[in-house]
Amino acid sequence: MTIGVPMLAAVATAVLIGGAAGAAAGVVALVLTAAVLGRLEPADRRRRREALERQAPLVVDLVAACLASGASLERSLDVASAAVGAPAAELLRRATTSLRLGADPRVVWADVARHDPLAPMARAVARSQQTGAPLAALLPRVADQARAAHRARAEARIRTAAVRLTAPLGVAFLPAFVLLGVVPVVASWVGRLL
Repeated sequence: MTIGVPMLAAVATAVLIGGAAGAAAGVVALVLTAAVLGRLEPADRRRRREALERQAPLVVDLVAACLASGASLERSLDVASAAVGAPAAELLRRATTSLRLGADPRVVWADVARHDPLAPMARAVARSQQTGAPLAALLPRVADQARAAHRARAEARIRTAAVRLTAPLGVAFLPAFVLLGVVPVVASWVGRLL
């Protein structure tokens, strides 16, 4: 993030208010604007994350089905990456290529685990490779958890949208209510008192 937008907000606040209070308010505006803009997620990164969240349950199901049919892990990852599009396909192809080139599986799966939607699958694969537990038995539960997490995120977004939709209604109707309902009553009381 560049310092341009927070600095512009600080200068505008300082000029509008003026004096020492304006300078103090400008510093506050600088800090608050930098904090808010620092927390915003770029649109392309958000779209990639949301696509990965949608694809994660399908990827885990496909890998589990391929493993249950007797395919190797690398072949299962190939099939899953061919069936789903980007961004999950890119991550799976990179993991498969690294494993085939002899990379340390712990490093490969730690890299995949950096992407939150695929992290449960990556941890299950790493645990299976360390302990020898059958991966085909672990992955259906991981897929169920991924679907439940995706559903919970979608429901949270729906609830947040409902709350956000009420704010414009309040902004539009509150002044009208005050002007049409409260002001005439107060004006009539003041007229009777005077």
